[in-house]
Amino acid sequence: MARKKHTGGEEMSWISRKLFLYNVTFGLYVLDWWEQYLFNTILLVLLWFICYNTSRSVWQAFDSHLKSSLQLGRGNYSMVAQ
Repeated sequence: MARKKHTGGEEMSWISRKLFLYNVTFGLYVLDWWEQYLFNTILLVLLWFICYNTSRSVWQAFDSHLKSSLQLGRGNYSMVAQ
């Protein structure tokens, strides 16, 4: 795997390249440090909110739909009629 060179000539690690790509993609390199901090905080809160509510709705769907259908055939796991 070839390593890409930074403008200064030193090699960038994988994490450094991903951070650089994130900063360039979202235009964070033109912001002050406190604006970058505010943007990243808002982004993390938004991602947490999305993940939390998605997991809650998945568990709610499991409790209301899948759990009841899984318990219908409870105790009879064989393929042969008894």
